[in-house]
Amino acid sequence: MTLNSLDVQNKTFPTKMRGYNKADVDDFLDLIIRDYDTFAEKIKDQERELKSLRERVEYFEGMKESLNKSIVVAQSAADNLKEQAINEANGVTSEAGQKAQYILESAKKEAGVILNSASDDARRLVKETDELKRKMRIYHQSMMLMVEAQLEGIKSHEWEEILKPTATYIGDGEEKLKEIIESHEGNTVQISHTVSQVSDILDAEENETRIETPETVEAVDSGDSEKETTDSEV
Repeated sequence: MTLNSLDVQNKTFPTKMRGYNKADVDDFLDLIIRDYDTFAEKIKDQERELKSLRERVEYFEGMKESLNKSIVVAQSAADNLKEQAINEANGVTSEAGQKAQYILESAKKEAGVILNSASDDARRLVKETDELKRKMRIYHQSMMLMVEAQLEGIKSHEWEEILKPTATYIGDGEEKLKEIIESHEGNTVQISHTVSQVSDILDAEENETRIETPETVEAVDSGDSEKETTDSEV
């Protein structure tokens, strides 16, 4: 099935856990739609140009055939005139023979002029036809390169990643999930141990009746800083 820009624009993909970012996918699809429409318009323009070139080739081919027919007719007419002149020369007197010779020479000259003109036209037509065919070959090659470039864009790694089944992204998901849980449990044990130490310090302070000294205040502040550091690490 041949895709068009509407097919790409209306294409939707189901969302699953750890899938692609929808905005990124939509932006990429918009870029593809824009480039696709640009290439499609270029192809249409080149198809119209190709049609025009083909019509010109057909026109010149028709002219070539017509000129070939004219050459054949001219040659036939020259042959007929020559034969007629020879017959007349053989059947008449010397005066008639001279007249026939004159007619024959005139016919040869006229036939030569016609043949030369027709040959020149035929050579010119062949040259123009060859030039048109050369342009058509160049155009065909450029179209092939454009189509190959579009196919390479469609076969790019981005498309393979977009169309890849979601299961391929989570092949080792369970192992990664276990690592996250174990790391979280380790952090939880560390937090619990730190909270227990702080609680013991607070209980000891409540049982003390002596006045706080700067050293005591510094120890408490150090414990609070350690708690805040632990919380920030979590």
